[in-house]
Amino acid sequence: MTQKTLFIAPFVLDPNNSNRILGGGSSLWRTNDAKTPNTNSSGPRWAAIKAPTGNFISAIAIAHGDSDLVWVGHIDGAIFKTINGTASAPIWQRIDTNGPTPLLARRYCTRIVIDPSDKQTVYVCFGGYGAGNLWKTTDGGATWRDISGPLPDVPIRTIAIHPSRRAFLYAGSEIGIFASEDGGSTWSPGNEGPTNCSVDELFWLNKKLVCTTHGRGMFTIDLSAL
Repeated sequence: MTQKTLFIAPFVLDPNNSNRILGGGSSLWRTNDAKTPNTNSSGPRWAAIKAPTGNFISAIAIAHGDSDLVWVGHIDGAIFKTINGTASAPIWQRIDTNGPTPLLARRYCTRIVIDPSDKQTVYVCFGGYGAGNLWKTTDGGATWRDISGPLPDVPIRTIAIHPSRRAFLYAGSEIGIFASEDGGSTWSPGNEGPTNCSVDELFWLNKKLVCTTHGRGMFTIDLSAL
């Protein structure tokens, strides 16, 4: 795997196969033997499975329960998906221009999250100081809806879906965490955890939400009662 990448290159572990990792640079790269020890003469084998577009890959997502469904976002806002992602040469479809309300912001794609309980529902986050930094599809990218609504016009860096209440969403932004209890139709600011700082990562430990900030440490909140 020799190719230029972003300063912080995206990579994801396949949630269905712990031997498979996808990494993004100018191309999308895949290894199916990630656990192979690295030595001076051997190690995991990598192969490019998506050709360059001229813009670096900035976000990658693999569906839970379906390793063939892979979504990729680029720094110019272009979004692609494949439904045969484990093939030697997957077929990619650009989907950010679909539907009567074509996607999306023409800027840096920060995160793509596929709903673990419904792979047709996908959330796409964008950077930039402008409106429309959070979008949703419920039909696999055929149509899109801007759900940024009252969210501030700041970068949305990540989004987390509650493990048992899929309408409960948590968006990590440049100025803190915002929550929705209706799938993104309305939003409210969080009143616990970090101050108004950049939230770079949200992830779950069972039903405990973990928040990673830029320079303000890590926070957790137990949401098992929801």
